[in-house]
Amino acid sequence: MTLDPVKNKERENAAKVPEDLLPGEAKLKHTVEVTMHKQAKVSTLKDDANAGLTVAMNEIPDGMACGLLAGVSPVMGLFAAVCGGIVGGIFNSSKLMIISTTSAAAFLLYQLTQAYPEAQRVDALILLVILSGAFMILMGLLRLGSLVRFVSHSVMTGFLAGISILTILSQLPTLFAIPAEGTNKILQTINLFQNIHLTNWHALLPGLATIACMILLPRTPLGHKSAIVAIALPSLLIFFMNWTDVEVVTDVGEIPTGIPPLRLPDFSLLQPSLLSGALSLALITLIQAAGVSQSVPNPDGSRSNTSKDFISQGIANVTSGLFGGIGVGGSLGSTSLNIVSGARSRWAGILSGTLVLTLVLLLPGLVGNVAMPVLAAIMIFAMASSLKMEENIQVWNAGWAARIGLVSTFLVTLFMPVQYAVLIGVLISFTLYFFTSSRLVKLRRRRLTREGWFEEMALPAAIEQEGIHIFAVDGDLHFAGARTLENQWPKLAPETRRPVIILELRGRNNIGATLTEVIENFYDKIRMAGGRFYLTELGANSYVAFQAQAASEVLRGIRMLRKDTIVGNSTRQAVLEAQEWLKKGAPAEGTYT
Repeated sequence: MTLDPVKNKERENAAKVPEDLLPGEAKLKHTVEVTMHKQAKVSTLKDDANAGLTVAMNEIPDGMACGLLAGVSPVMGLFAAVCGGIVGGIFNSSKLMIISTTSAAAFLLYQLTQAYPEAQRVDALILLVILSGAFMILMGLLRLGSLVRFVSHSVMTGFLAGISILTILSQLPTLFAIPAEGTNKILQTINLFQNIHLTNWHALLPGLATIACMILLPRTPLGHKSAIVAIALPSLLIFFMNWTDVEVVTDVGEIPTGIPPLRLPDFSLLQPSLLSGALSLALITLIQAAGVSQSVPNPDGSRSNTSKDFISQGIANVTSGLFGGIGVGGSLGSTSLNIVSGARSRWAGILSGTLVLTLVLLLPGLVGNVAMPVLAAIMIFAMASSLKMEENIQVWNAGWAARIGLVSTFLVTLFMPVQYAVLIGVLISFTLYFFTSSRLVKLRRRRLTREGWFEEMALPAAIEQEGIHIFAVDGDLHFAGARTLENQWPKLAPETRRPVIILELRGRNNIGATLTEVIENFYDKIRMAGGRFYLTELGANSYVAFQAQAASEVLRGIRMLRKDTIVGNSTRQAVLEAQEWLKKGAPAEGTYT
């Protein structure tokens, strides 16, 4: 069998996807690279208009499906797409990123508002969207953009896989037109199949036809515009067949004849659970969007700013809530479609939102006759497509820590409220980070050669009599890492006298109380043996931190040497001083700073 070198190279590149990429981000990066290479360098309004039209035709079914998923009128999803496209296009630092509805945010909104009576759910959702937008703006003003990368790829993959499964299950009652009962989506699905004989075929058949269209039509010249056709054809079938027992958009919510009036939030509905839910909604939206914005370079070469994009998404959510829309965030799918369609500036996003608004205002009757099972089928297809097994397999093969993050977050998402799953996922990310990084801490020994180089050598089992020991540390020396270092110190026999320890700490700025205690405890043993202890290559921050945290009696014995522009110079100085001290047989007392 002859192996294809091109395909082998693609497989090798796929296996090298960095751990810090979000699910789908690697594909977006590849799309950006390929498309940017093909496009001309001159930005034109025609390119942006074409991209805006393509994105708008995709946003119409996606926005309506997300509105359905959020448990409100699909029209609220359309107005969210309008606000996200226009406001995001104006304020984004990532000029080609599209802010729109996302399934994760929509499903989270659905779960968070279920505790309210049906008559209050829309107002509760609007309050939730506005509060989450306020949290996003606050986090942007505090420049917290870099913190989103602390949520690991494995945890995010497990969370999004759980969301995809829950979303599919949540749409089955609409697709089959069977009411389902149960305390969670899994029990509701079991109840639905127990009553499968009650299926409304007038609803199911158009839904299945929609899925078939979503699979087949993209392979035709319709391409990216096939989603709008996949909605229109089955809905027209229901209309012409006069199947009045199939629910349509106007049955679940009135479509405004103009721009909807401002809806001020009802703060009387505010509860602690809603406030924590708004924070969870903000976090999951921003985590997804951070991967999108950092994958899409600006055509003019300017750099995107994650914190500024936080503010942009916050403004978009506040605006969406005030105009009766659901939550929005940076969208992987819409942004990728925007790039592929030839977008050259922020005007593509602005035009896409404007075109969606135009459709709602000029053709409200057309929007109102879209069948609800058709929208459910659109969402089921989208979520099934997002369950990419290769990404899950990649995470599984990354090691036991990644597997724990993937499986635990997936199960928590399935069986617990989504807002708790978000927070638990963040905690799992931090726990795995600290645990795995602490296990990577490694104490290494070096020696100074006659040529003036530092040569690495095996770590001794025990501290040597009147020997000079130069140590350096790999890994993060936070509190857990410091304890790992403590367990790696070589043993000090009672009869060992006058040992010298030189610990290099170049580049260490996280000098915490635990590391100071670990060093102090080891120094006490060296002092009792009549030896000397040096800390070398200290930066200004670490030097000040040791001075502030170390006990005064320790400062009289530990010698601290600052680093300079020549790497290792302070360590050489410590070695020469220690050699002189050993020759003279001087006592260990004295300070050197």
